[in-house]
Amino acid sequence: MGTKRLWGVCALTVLSLVALSAPRPTSGQGGEVAGVITEIKPGHGRVEVKAAGTEAWRQAGPLQALRAGDTVRATENGSAVILLSGERGSVKVDAGSPVVVAAPKPGESKLQKARALVEASLGFLSGSPKEPPQAVLSTRAGPKPLVILTPRNGPVLPDSLVFEWLGSRSSHYTVRIVGPGGLVLERGNVSGARFDYPSDASPLSPKVRYTFQVLSLGHPAQEAWFELLDPGRAQAIRQDLAWIEQNLGRIVSHNSLVALRVGFLSREGLLHDARLSLTTALARDPDEPTLHLLLGNLYLKTGLPDLAAESYQEAQFLLTSARR
Repeated sequence: MGTKRLWGVCALTVLSLVALSAPRPTSGQGGEVAGVITEIKPGHGRVEVKAAGTEAWRQAGPLQALRAGDTVRATENGSAVILLSGERGSVKVDAGSPVVVAAPKPGESKLQKARALVEASLGFLSGSPKEPPQAVLSTRAGPKPLVILTPRNGPVLPDSLVFEWLGSRSSHYTVRIVGPGGLVLERGNVSGARFDYPSDASPLSPKVRYTFQVLSLGHPAQEAWFELLDPGRAQAIRQDLAWIEQNLGRIVSHNSLVALRVGFLSREGLLHDARLSLTTALARDPDEPTLHLLLGNLYLKTGLPDLAAESYQEAQFLLTSARR
């Protein structure tokens, strides 16, 4: 397949996913998001949405925002999970059990902060990229270029200091951490494409910009900066995450809980930590299109359009492959 044609296919894939997940006006009650599709498995059937006050059914997509009165249905062995606003948990849709999305009742959320956490995450999840990745997926054989994946120019929680890059698992690398005063850490002969900051290394200071460098024979050196959150903000975020886990973990599906966590962390600017949550979830359920779409969104935000395009393409493949 030629380069131009491959990019055309990729662009169409991204645009179709954006169209599926983008919020759209309805004639239902108000315009507030009452739910978001956080899991979708079309199988050999279809998952469809009918907007409130209309008669037309349209194909549903991952991270699609739903308003009060919208109806979601599935056919054959298709299924979906809707994460509802407030503290209403999630609901599964499968063949023979369409779901009409209800608006939360006044006072239904017991805690104002709890409601704010869920609504903020839902608002982030229901958003979508405004532009497709401006990248070309190449069909060239050979090793991929060395690229830092995370942390990548942003803040991180102090207890999640994991460094990852795109490279060969059989290659060996030199990694460096450089601070304002010079070299903090250097490790040579690192195998694979992941490095956990050693527990016996010099502790890093919060709110200080450090540079992470990766070097390998045959590749230009790569680097990205990161900062540890200050202890006060880090503790507040951990408490909010703990609330989400403890209070919603019992009433929402696992992947919906992951989506909530990713939405919250991303809204706080913690894209590194959001990606760690997503990659863990994808190892558990690699066939969930929503997780790949979320990962693509994160890659797009961190300046990795080629990887974003690959994640969007995988999401589209999972949405259509079972029906072929």
